[in-house]
Amino acid sequence: MQSAMTRMKAFRPAMARLVLALVMAGAIAGTLALPARADDHDRYDRDRYDRERFERERHAREEWREHHRRPVYVAPAPAYVYAPPPVVYAPPPPPAGINLFFPLTIR
Repeated sequence: MQSAMTRMKAFRPAMARLVLALVMAGAIAGTLALPARADDHDRYDRDRYDRERFERERHAREEWREHHRRPVYVAPAPAYVYAPPPVVYAPPPPPAGINLFFPLTIR
């Protein structure tokens, strides 16, 4: 009859191999599962759907506005005319008296 410790010693390598096999299988499955989500179009499809929905709603709003638009009165444009020329006064005559200014033209 074997003791319980002797039986456990014989069971340990088999248990270790089983645990190692489960860990390796989990690592391989995890590694292979990652590339499956590499081409993730969920966000693109959701964004495209949101854009298309926004465009449909915007088109419906514009169509509703066009249908329910109130008539608008626009005043006629003012008649533009040319302004009169500015008033230019003649310079005052020189005062009577002696003029002490002597122009010198030197080139």
